[in-house]
Amino acid sequence: MLIKFYGTRGSIPVCDKSFQEFGGNTTCVAVMEDNKRGDVLIFDAGTGIRKLGKELMLRPPGELIRLVMAFSHFHWDHL
Repeated sequence: MLIKFYGTRGSIPVCDKSFQEFGGNTTCVAVMEDNKRGDVLIFDAGTGIRKLGKELMLRPPGELIRLVMAFSHFHWDHL
C-alpha cells in the first residue's frame, strides 16, 4: 500500500521559497497499491489534487481505474 501526501497545509495554499521543501498545497492524500495501479482512494481535494491529477494522467491510455473520494470536512479549499 502506498500513501502519498499531495498537500498538508491549512485553508490557504502558500507559494514561497521557504515552503519548497515541504510544499504549500492544501490537504490531499492518496492511498493506492504499491505499483500505483488499480483503485485510488483520495482524502480531501485541496489544491494538492492538481499534482495527483497530473500523475494519474501519466498512466497508460485506456487504463481503467476507480477513484473514490472522501472528505474530512467541507470548506472552499477541499471541494
